[in-house]
Amino acid sequence: MKFDCVEKPLRVLFLSHGKLVGKHPAPFIIIPILLTVILATGIFTFLTTEKDPEVLIAPEGSQSLRNRVILEEDLYSEVVDENMLPRHQLRIGRWVFLIVTPKTDDNILTIPNMEEVSRLHTTVMNVTIQMDGGYYRYEDLCLMWNEECHENDFVNLFDTGIFENASLTYPLATKSNGEIFLTGAFIGGVTLSNDTDVIEKAEALVLTYNLRSDTEEEEGIGLKWEGEFLYQMKHFISDKLNVYRLASISFTEELDASSAITLDLITIVGLIVVTFCVLSTAMLDWIRTKPILATLGLLTAGLALGSTLGLFAFIGIPYTNTAGAMPFLIIGIGVDDMFIMISAWRQTSVHKSVPDRMSQAMEEAALSITITSVTDALAFGIGCITDFYSIRLFCIYASVAVLFCYFYMITFFAACMAITGYREEQKRHALTLRKVMPKQDAPSKAYSLFCAGGSSDISPRKDNHQYNVDESSDSALMIFFKKYYGPFVTHSFSATVIVLLYLAYLGFSILGCVYLEEGGEVVENIASDDSYLRMYYKEEKKYFRNYGPDMSVIAMSELEYWNSDVQNGLENIMAELEASEYFHISNFSISWLRHYLEFLDVQQIEVPSREVFLNILREQFLALPVYKQFVPDIIFDSNNQSIISSRFYVLGKDIDTTKRERDMFLYIRRVVAKSELNLIAYHRAAPWMYEQYIAIRSNTILTLGIGVASMFLISLILIPHPICAITVTLSVVSTLMGVIGYMSHLSIPLDSISMVTLFVCLGFSVDYSAHISYAYTASPYQDRRKRSIHALYSLGTPTLQGAISTFLAGVIFIGSNSYVFRTFFWTMFLVITIGALHGLVFLPVFLMILVPNLEKEDKKVLVPNLGKEDKRTSRSIKNGTLNSGFNSRDSTPPPPYNIPFKISSGIVPQQRSSKASTSYVDAQRQNDPYLNQIYQNAEITSTDNTGSYSERVCNIVYNPNHRRSLHGSTILDTRRQLDQNWSLSANSA
Repeated sequence: MKFDCVEKPLRVLFLSHGKLVGKHPAPFIIIPILLTVILATGIFTFLTTEKDPEVLIAPEGSQSLRNRVILEEDLYSEVVDENMLPRHQLRIGRWVFLIVTPKTDDNILTIPNMEEVSRLHTTVMNVTIQMDGGYYRYEDLCLMWNEECHENDFVNLFDTGIFENASLTYPLATKSNGEIFLTGAFIGGVTLSNDTDVIEKAEALVLTYNLRSDTEEEEGIGLKWEGEFLYQMKHFISDKLNVYRLASISFTEELDASSAITLDLITIVGLIVVTFCVLSTAMLDWIRTKPILATLGLLTAGLALGSTLGLFAFIGIPYTNTAGAMPFLIIGIGVDDMFIMISAWRQTSVHKSVPDRMSQAMEEAALSITITSVTDALAFGIGCITDFYSIRLFCIYASVAVLFCYFYMITFFAACMAITGYREEQKRHALTLRKVMPKQDAPSKAYSLFCAGGSSDISPRKDNHQYNVDESSDSALMIFFKKYYGPFVTHSFSATVIVLLYLAYLGFSILGCVYLEEGGEVVENIASDDSYLRMYYKEEKKYFRNYGPDMSVIAMSELEYWNSDVQNGLENIMAELEASEYFHISNFSISWLRHYLEFLDVQQIEVPSREVFLNILREQFLALPVYKQFVPDIIFDSNNQSIISSRFYVLGKDIDTTKRERDMFLYIRRVVAKSELNLIAYHRAAPWMYEQYIAIRSNTILTLGIGVASMFLISLILIPHPICAITVTLSVVSTLMGVIGYMSHLSIPLDSISMVTLFVCLGFSVDYSAHISYAYTASPYQDRRKRSIHALYSLGTPTLQGAISTFLAGVIFIGSNSYVFRTFFWTMFLVITIGALHGLVFLPVFLMILVPNLEKEDKKVLVPNLGKEDKRTSRSIKNGTLNSGFNSRDSTPPPPYNIPFKISSGIVPQQRSSKASTSYVDAQRQNDPYLNQIYQNAEITSTDNTGSYSERVCNIVYNPNHRRSLHGSTILDTRRQLDQNWSLSANSA
């Protein structure tokens, strides 16, 4: 049964395309360059960037985002920044924070230190900017409460010079007006006095300043004021205090800094990869070495990057920092494709014309990179279904860049390869482009070392020398894979050991997957290690994670709060939360209903009616200064006859890790969801902070699952054997499991950063597996072991070179001070190492074990000597006369002929008569005696004395310029014609 209904037409297409490029390379160079130049103009005119952390990080369509829309548009639309406390905000808004610690002692609350804190606070209040003809200070921009700036509760407690901390209690304190506030949220590293709640000393303070951001004008002014604040705090000098700063703009600043680093690193990576490519394609033969072509391979990736960025600039799709990993990815993919193309070129006969060599090379290489490019683009395209906008942007950019890279590889780079072929055909130096002599004719050692290339042959029709490029194009690595590595790994003992090693690898991978941590400090991790943002979060984790965040429990519909059942239902929810490990006890909760019921008890009103309940609440309770804080939490209808929504708050306890943040949010969501009162859990940071911790796992599993399924379908279509397609898919799954598992062993959590690299893993794992698997199915051999050896011989070298070049593209990140780049390096290291391990070690063995012979009978084909010589083949053809009137030992051979030769079951038949030969295919002579047509494949039906049967016609090609006898060891692989005098072409496989 045949499975090549797609593969075969593609082969024919690329055969024609290769010949066309070989004949007319110029258009295939000019058109890609012009297209890139036109598209790249958009980079400088239309390219926009997205830096809003909520837009980038928040999973779209999350429950918190949907809830916020309802809260903002329907329920709390009248609550604005001019009259609210920070806990009332539905969005993070604009803010600046300071953490101060003492330099010389361990108590921030001493009089000298507090005087310095007061000076720092005054500096903040005096930060001034000029914008649109006006001057703005904090008091002009601050979040308002009771028509005053909402300042730090702690700052309001002391008056410099008379402050004494002996009366300050922790974690709760009482203001002069009787209002209780949370000192635990502002004071850290506290030591209490003699088992009381009175503070003896403290190590840190946090100062918070919240800005209004209701309108675009306020947003713009606040943005500029934050920048000035950060600048002045950076230059604030104190001999008593360490000052750590943070602002809502800090995330954007770190994104800009990271983007600048990316641009610098691309240049360095380019130089490293170019050097490696030049060295990898270098040979001691100055005709066949390809330094310029290797450099053009990297340029091909550059064209793809420029076209991608320009195209999206014209379309209006913004660029973001997460897409900064895309250039390194495309460099790796482009260089990998380049090695495949060059390897295919080197497997063609130098005695053929350039169009014929291009045709043959494109037939093999273009189909291989088509499989990997389609699967890569599909893998990233599937990543676009993720809920994370930043990851979706990366996947969109990467998918289109892969397609551009593929298009330019089969056009621009193929044309460059054709031009290089013409240079080789004309025996010109790889750098100087001057014609050179072969090494054996070099006039000096210096000429032989730096100039010479090719070899010389004596033409039978001319007296002078004719120079030919050496036919033996195998690199040292190709020889290593064919003669040493391939036979070693496919040996029965080695295969057994490899299977056992794979089982051990799989076990450790599964173990790591089980214990993989999820979530990460995304805002913190975007910054470099020495960033002011990271230093702030380090201190914040140390001192201020015991109290907070203040989670809201919101009633989303009208409730009868005067009804005891509703009161008990709400109280039970609050009590359950306060009794859990995630929240503090009731003393730290904020419930207007609790306070109001206590107020009613004082008024001795036990069971008020609806009207009484609402009137007292609105006219008496909320009018008191101490309870005025609840006004933004209670939303009345337009007639003040019912409460359509209200809020309650519980305080998080010891939420010091992202895992605990996720578990806390999931817990409160479960508790309120089981109530019949239509309650939700909400926090202003929930849409872009807590929701991502919840969504990351499901998004990863769903996207990778769809990706793997799509990889299987593509492999099944393009790889002409279903078992090989299944093997590729299993290899991809195994590679993904290994990367995820060993990420866990390296303490890399699953977050939005590592999730991006998993999509990269999906693409690269297909590359490493598909190349080898396709080479296995395309092998001319029927024997399983020989197929595996041939696959390693054909594509082991470019696979290894591609892995090394991709590693070099990221190796500069190993010592980076950025979590993003370190994570990118280590996950890419895992992808490359595990992917290459599967492609070069595990997959050849499992293909040999699992994939049956592709024919029912093992039909013998004349092949290279892959280990032990086939004695039957040698006996069958050794010293044989192949056509009438000519014996292979004759002293004067005839011109080159393509002699048809039939392949029968089990053994190569003896010589056939000239009549039989001419009855199949007439002997052909090429115009150029050095360029023999060696490929011809036909399936025929013949009749002889034994009856009708099917046979395949192959061609034996004789090079008349050599006089060596025909022997099995000189018969070469069907896809190659090296420096030997006989070749057998059997394309039937």
